[in-house]
Amino acid sequence: MKAVRINKWATPVQIEEIPQPAPGAGEVLIGVHAASVNPVDRAIVAGYMAAFVTAPLTLGTDFAGEVVAVGEGVTHVSPGDSVYGMSLMRGTFAEYAVVNAAGVALKPRTLDNVEASAIPLTGLSAWQTLFQIAQLKQGERVLIHGAGGGIGSIAVQLAKNAGAYVIAHDKGEKMDVLRSLGADEFINADTERFEDKANNPDVVLDLVMGGLVDRSFAVLLPGGRYVATAVQQVDSEAAALRGIKASGTFTQPNIEQLTALTQDFNAGKLKVIVSQTFPLTEAQTALFANPPGGGKVVITV
Repeated sequence: MKAVRINKWATPVQIEEIPQPAPGAGEVLIGVHAASVNPVDRAIVAGYMAAFVTAPLTLGTDFAGEVVAVGEGVTHVSPGDSVYGMSLMRGTFAEYAVVNAAGVALKPRTLDNVEASAIPLTGLSAWQTLFQIAQLKQGERVLIHGAGGGIGSIAVQLAKNAGAYVIAHDKGEKMDVLRSLGADEFINADTERFEDKANNPDVVLDLVMGGLVDRSFAVLLPGGRYVATAVQQVDSEAAALRGIKASGTFTQPNIEQLTALTQDFNAGKLKVIVSQTFPLTEAQTALFANPPGGGKVVITV
């Protein structure tokens, strides 16, 4: 089968012929139809994740496609099912991928494979940061940095659907899209300081990090919660001195949460934005594409 491989950090990826894998106990073999690009894929290629992964490897975390075979103990999906999900084992930029069954759920029937492949990692990241970690409640105010990205665009909708007041912070070019997704307020990162506009949110979801961390701590009142999608960059002790709770997290596969996302998409409560698609043979271009206005980039297999 064809697969997108990285053999040495900070070098172009290669399309290689490798053996088709077989599922073991608790695993599912997927015939991959589409796989979306995430920042972690670019980080792996650049070598920033060398402490966690070893080259050579097949890239890719998200997928949508069809179940080809299941390993022992897998009962929630069967061969022929249309599914989507994410794999911490990587390997989804390929014609076939073996993934842990915990990261596989039935695909939303209202979406095609390209759209569905853009959801799992971003959707689970948004769900876990907002509801598992921050414990966002109805009527609370949430400030989302980087609201126009893959995670942010889902987080805006999930928070709005949960009855929160959503303040979206991103570049001005993303204002119209974020308003259409339900943001109550928009702060233009090009021209405005969020400290002047955010008005004491209960929760900050920081999808940008960098210089926004300390500034975010400053806008939260005692009892507020700061959440990011990177554990190592969150100073929980500094936050505690201000009376706030700061947490980081690595997104984990979760069947129940994927199923809840499927139900929301089927009910028309969520939308996904795909900006560009590339065939598997143009994976190198796809990895570093930066479509104007945001939206996900998807590799079709």
